[in-house]
Amino acid sequence: MRFLFSLTFLVAIAACAAFPEVDQAVSDDVKKAPYPALVPVEQVLTETPTRLDENSDEAIDARVTALQRRAEALRRRPVE
Repeated sequence: MRFLFSLTFLVAIAACAAFPEVDQAVSDDVKKAPYPALVPVEQVLTETPTRLDENSDEAIDARVTALQRRAEALRRRPVE
């Protein structure tokens, strides 16, 4: 119990540390930049075209077969 308390205390103290490398990673231009405008979600969400069509089954089967062949070739390859 005492160990757990000590560990929790040390982690909490470490979390309060300052990280100057992180603070310096942000340039002054970014710090002075205005906050982005908030827009309605309807403007952000757009219709994406479907990626599947009537030929998708054949394309997926061909890709699966090619990947299985590649995996089998890698399994047969000697380890150097």
